[in-house]
Amino acid sequence: MNAGAPICGQPGCNVGSDGKCKLRHDPVESCPNYAVEVEDAVETEVPDEPRAPPPVPIWSSDKLSPAELSALSRRRKLRVVALVGEEKVGKTTLLTSIFEMYCKGPFAGLTFAGSETLLGFAKLHSFALLSSGRSSPTVPRTSRRDGLSFFHLALARASGGTIDLAIADRSGESYADARASTDLIGTLTEFDLADRICFLLDGARLRSKDDRVAYTRNFRQMINALNDNGALAHAKDIELLSTKLDVSRGGDAADVGYGDEYRARIVSDFRAKGLHMSSHEICALPKADRTVGIVGLDDLVARWTSPAPPPDVAPRPIADAPRQIDRMLSKA
Repeated sequence: MNAGAPICGQPGCNVGSDGKCKLRHDPVESCPNYAVEVEDAVETEVPDEPRAPPPVPIWSSDKLSPAELSALSRRRKLRVVALVGEEKVGKTTLLTSIFEMYCKGPFAGLTFAGSETLLGFAKLHSFALLSSGRSSPTVPRTSRRDGLSFFHLALARASGGTIDLAIADRSGESYADARASTDLIGTLTEFDLADRICFLLDGARLRSKDDRVAYTRNFRQMINALNDNGALAHAKDIELLSTKLDVSRGGDAADVGYGDEYRARIVSDFRAKGLHMSSHEICALPKADRTVGIVGLDDLVARWTSPAPPPDVAPRPIADAPRQIDRMLSKA
């Protein structure tokens, strides 16, 4: 019964509690003041509130962590490139310039077909735009606190097919630390993942008579340390990329000759150690001499995306083989 409404309108009547009409009406329902509803309240079901749909995960499109790269590699066949060099050598500048080329249209015979790291690229590229308000284009440096991350580019061939590039990005200070303390080389996991390793050589420091002796010694020590500790064992190709061509080619003939000789010696020495190394010059963001322009990036992208050679299925010769057929193959 509805407890909130009175049963009788007669003041002082307690019919609701003792069942007796104050005016002695019997039955009590015959009293004119016995007025109020006596129907039991009907409980009504309250409909459930509609449930909110589960949140939809949205890809951040920032730089990829190693775990996110692993997840992407299960969906796509990736070619992983590691850019290696100490601070201020131009690793981030190279990444930004490659992205900028594809912002303008097809480049190196390939067309931009997507990226899982568009936001990451945009953050770097924004520093080089006129809208940034800077008088000279620049790019932010990779911080040691950022750790290892990757940028992704999907590039389409005109003949069909897509190549997915994953380019490792790590602070130069980390490579300098690993050169000084080889125990840290095991923490540089990009070397286990990379198909191609690119050592960036600072062309501006090669030109500087004050810096180049110490710098070239440290550069060689870095490659030696990585090679001696097995970090380069998985790479199919190794490149020596001399950056800042607008600076390195702006000196006198002796300075230019010093750089050429040093690069040739590095390639020769490490080829003798079994590394498949080549040397190239690039200019990703000319500042000292803007007439030089962008140099070497088209060839670089073409090398990174070149079709993989067919696997070698020829049988390997066996020394001192017990079978005649195997001995014949060893002589072929």
